[in-house]
Amino acid sequence: MKSFFTVGIGGFLGAICRYSLSLAIPNASGFPFATLCINLLGCLCLAWLFTTFTKRTPIIVGIGTGFLGAFTTFSTFSLETLLLLQHSEWLQAIVYSLGSVGGGLICAWMGIQLARRLTA
Repeated sequence: MKSFFTVGIGGFLGAICRYSLSLAIPNASGFPFATLCINLLGCLCLAWLFTTFTKRTPIIVGIGTGFLGAFTTFSTFSLETLLLLQHSEWLQAIVYSLGSVGGGLICAWMGIQLARRLTA
């Protein structure tokens, strides 16, 4: 039960931090610079956290899954892909990467199309 609480608190704080940084970092020429910075920072932090603290205590889960999960889900994707590559699971890493990026783009496109149809 402690882990659920720490994930919830971490998620709240991570979402607030993400939103605050997105306001503080301007996007230049329409390029999503703020999101890129947030995602890269999240990748660095999550990999450092889970490498440094291998025991998943409620606090570590709250920071990793809660805070960094709300701050960016891209960090989890990057770490999982890297772990697959480190375990020589090349095909799985490629399928996961292409499926995540390609599938995410397709699903985002589908969401836009659905929203447009429902509001037309």
